[in-house]
Amino acid sequence: MSRPLNAGITFVSVWIAAFISPKFHLNPKLILGGFVAACIAAGANIVNDIFDRDIDRINKPQRVLPSGLASVREAWIYFALLYGVALLLSVFCNRLMLEITVVIALLLVYYSAKLKRTVLWGNLTVSAASAMTFIYGAAAVDDWRAGIIPAVFAFFFHFGRELIKDLQDLKGDLQHQAITFAGRFGAKASILLVNVLFAVLIVLTFVPYFLHIFNATYLWIAALGVDTVLLFTSVALWLKNDPATLGKFSHLLKLDMLVGLLAIYLGS
Repeated sequence: MSRPLNAGITFVSVWIAAFISPKFHLNPKLILGGFVAACIAAGANIVNDIFDRDIDRINKPQRVLPSGLASVREAWIYFALLYGVALLLSVFCNRLMLEITVVIALLLVYYSAKLKRTVLWGNLTVSAASAMTFIYGAAAVDDWRAGIIPAVFAFFFHFGRELIKDLQDLKGDLQHQAITFAGRFGAKASILLVNVLFAVLIVLTFVPYFLHIFNATYLWIAALGVDTVLLFTSVALWLKNDPATLGKFSHLLKLDMLVGLLAIYLGS
């Protein structure tokens, strides 16, 4: 339920955001911050599964709760432990990190309970929360502005990926009155919006190089390792968009996040 890969990517994102700052230095806030962000990400995935358990019986019956591998009570306990650890550790970070932790933690619970079943508001919430990971990491070295560029990238990347996930879950969402963008406007409109978001992101990936913020190594990795995947996904969505294929696209994009992080790390 906690999606270890997601939590691991979140942990790495915090450190990457700190590393690209000129003020980077290893300190307790950064170490704790990585664990705080990972715990929040893991807890948010669990609470999302709790609220989505009826929908998942249709869309993803193999998941832990609908398959009966764990009870809802056990899931709530696990969620409470992760969030509790995150909030406790964030107290020992700086004030900005504590404030971000509290706001994002509450926002992600509200997302699972209400916003996920709305047109775009849920997508915007997850995208913004993902983007804040980089602001959070840069804040650990007292330079939150250093996280702005990767935060912008993360926002558009996750926005597009969330729309793809909504397309994948369309059948179960509609049966439980969860009207997402795909449910309201259909698959073609969703794919078109994904295309627009990814096109904007592809253009934006070139900006840090031309502004001499990131080096040529960044550009080559971003162009070949990230932008080609975004372009491939954008085209392939029109050719095949059944739930199984959409799931593969979503997983491919998740792995591509690691390539993007590598580009930023080596290019800074």
